[in-house]
Formats: sequence, C-alpha cells, structure tokens
Amino acid sequence: MSTTSRTVASTVLRCAAVALLLVGAVLVAAAGWIAYANGMRVARETKSVEQLAGGRGRWVPAGDAALYVQEWGDAKAPTLLLLHGTGAWSGTWFGLPRTLSQAGWRVVAVDLPPFGLSKPALAGAGPDYSRAAQARRVLGLIDSLGAPVVLVGHSFGAGPALEAALQAQGRVRQLVLVDPALGLGPMGEAPLCEAGAPGLLAHRDLRTALVGATATWPGLTGTLLKQFVFRKDAVTDALVPAYQVPFEREGFTAGLGDWAEAFAVSVCEDAASLDPAKLRAWAADGPPVALLWGEQDSITPLPQARALQGWIPQATLTVLPQVGHIPHIESPEAFVEALVGRLPSAAP
Repeated sequence: MSTTSRTVASTVLRCAAVALLLVGAVLVAAAGWIAYANGMRVARETKSVEQLAGGRGRWVPAGDAALYVQEWGDAKAPTLLLLHGTGAWSGTWFGLPRTLSQAGWRVVAVDLPPFGLSKPALAGAGPDYSRAAQARRVLGLIDSLGAPVVLVGHSFGAGPALEAALQAQGRVRQLVLVDPALGLGPMGEAPLCEAGAPGLLAHRDLRTALVGATATWPGLTGTLLKQFVFRKDAVTDALVPAYQVPFEREGFTAGLGDWAEAFAVSVCEDAASLDPAKLRAWAADGPPVALLWGEQDSITPLPQARALQGWIPQATLTVLPQVGHIPHIESPEAFVEALVGRLPSAAP
C-alpha cells in the first residue's frame, strides 16, 4: 500500500471512530434525558381526576367509560356537543363554549379517553381506543344528554364524531367536522391500511418512556403545539398551561401511549367512517354536514376537504384564510363566525 493510500485509510478510520463516538454520545445523552424525564413524570403524575377537576364538570356513564364533561348555558336549550382533537380536552376550547352558550346553545364539551379526565374501564388487555369504541361512548353520552344534538368534532375527534353520526339514527341533528383527521392521504386519498406492528409503539414500557420524554414533558408543550398551527403567535404563555392540566393525572402518559399505538393503525379498523362507499350511502339520507377547514392546515391539508365532499356530497365547506389546524385558538372570532353561520337555529 502506498503512503498516500495508508494516509487516506488512516483518515477514514479516524473519521469513522469520531462518528461512532458522536453517535454513542448522542445515544447516551438521549437515554439520560429519557430516564430523567420519566423520573419527573412518575413524580408528577400523582393526582386523581377528581382532584384535577376541582369541583368543575361531572362524569357521565357511557358504556365502558365514565366520560368527563363540562357544560355551559341553559340546560333546556338545544345541545351542541364538542369533541376535541389530539392533545386537547374539554378545558382547551377556551372562550368558544361560553360564546356559543350566549348564542342560545347548551354547550357540552367531553373528554375522549385517554385525554383529559375521563375514566375508561380497564378490561382484558386495556381500554379500547378504536374509533368504533369512541363512537359508542359518544352515542351513550348523547342518549344521556337527550337527543338530538349538534355534534362538532375537531381533528382526531372528528373520526368518532363521524362514526357516531353514521349510527345515530336521528340522534344527531347536524354534524360539523373541523379540520378532521380521518387518516386520508395528503391529496385526499382514501385511508390505506398498512399491515405490520407500529414499531417502537408496540412495546408499552418503551412507548411510555418516549411519550414521557416528548408529548407529556411540560417544557415541550408550546413547541409541539406550534407544529399544528399556522399562526405561531397564537400559542401564548397564557394558553399553554390549559393543555398541561392532565399531565398530573395518575397514569396519564401510559394511557396516552396506549392510545398512540391504537391511533397509529386506526385506518386498519373496520369502521364505516373509513369507507367512502358507506359514507356516500349514508349521506343520501343523513343529517346536514358542515366542513370547516384552515386554509393553511399542514396536518390535514385542504385537498382532503375536497375528497370528503366527494364522499359526502351534501357537505358544505367553509375555508378559513390564514389559519392552520386549530382554528379556535388561531382565529377565535373568525372561527365562531364561521361555525355559527353553519349551525341550525338554536331555537327548539
């Protein structure tokens, strides 16, 4: 081997050694961070849902769960039921419920398990977080509230809302889907089931540790929330703490990890709301459907709205300019105006 070749080989080996050391250092640092974050998680998740509720709201039995709900307005007024999105709960609608109650509605906001303060029953391997199971809980809640209701589902909450509406048989007066996360492709392609386990999420202890170091680490809440919005300045220091309330709940991170595993393969469910043909058949005689969509939504892009209109032909579409995936915090006034403009009269 020539001197030049030996020099090149030596340089390559040194570079490889440095790269391995760097990778090792990163892995050690990541492992240390995960261990620290989860130690803090264990120390933080000590409160019961009753303690966190602080006397507000109530729990409604709905099949295999006790659903936590908060309510605004006259109990005798027509009911509008709000279903939140990922990482949210009944406490993150902010001023919307009060505004809608002032418009004549009885507003009910529910926590879908495992989010917020609802209590799913533990049976077998654990709670059922499938879309069909969530829809059954929603229908059970509707029955307890007194049908019919106007059902509003945002993001992840739109899946259970749509599935429930397909089975409601007159119990849903109108369906409103806000930037729905239904598992469609970026251009509105029908949901595609990809077989196989959801990687690291398949191992409970590992996914709990990963979720504890990311999604439920309080220092990352604002950063993560900004990934869902177009108007970054909407994520204020005053707004973030509301999202963090459930972080102190006993077992919250483990439950969230269980849900994430189920949600990762949710498009593989045998749910009517994932079948375009069944949606078209239902739409022919179903309740009015309104779609509200952020023009700049990068999580569920606007082409998905066009596809949904093809599957639910009677659905109206309202596009909110310069708004991303969470309209009610990015542009509250514009969102209220658009929502109220699509609602039926609050008069019985």
